[in-house]
Amino acid sequence: MKNFFIAYSRHFILNLGQALQGIRFFYSHPDFDKVALRGSIKHFRYSVTKRLKLILNDLFFAIIPPHWHHSEYELISLHRFTFKTWFEAGYSPWKFVDESLERRTLSGEEDRRWDPRCK
Repeated sequence: MKNFFIAYSRHFILNLGQALQGIRFFYSHPDFDKVALRGSIKHFRYSVTKRLKLILNDLFFAIIPPHWHHSEYELISLHRFTFKTWFEAGYSPWKFVDESLERRTLSGEEDRRWDPRCK
């Protein structure tokens, strides 16, 4: 039972971080930079629509148990990192190379709006 709650809480904090990142950049999404000028009403409208869907998705998946939609291997991997690391992976995904959560060497040029679901 302890492992269930550890996996659930780490998964929750990851998805909460993703939702907060979506709220933080609610007005802009990198997928629409080529569709409309960044800062334009069109870009804003597309971004808000996509961000709202992602935020609702993140909150939904934060609430439901990860055991419902993740493999056993993925559940075990939740135990490898701290709560802080999982939150950062959701809130600041540009800081990490990939799902290994290896830290990226930052140049200061990273697009902080990016997340792994971007095209």
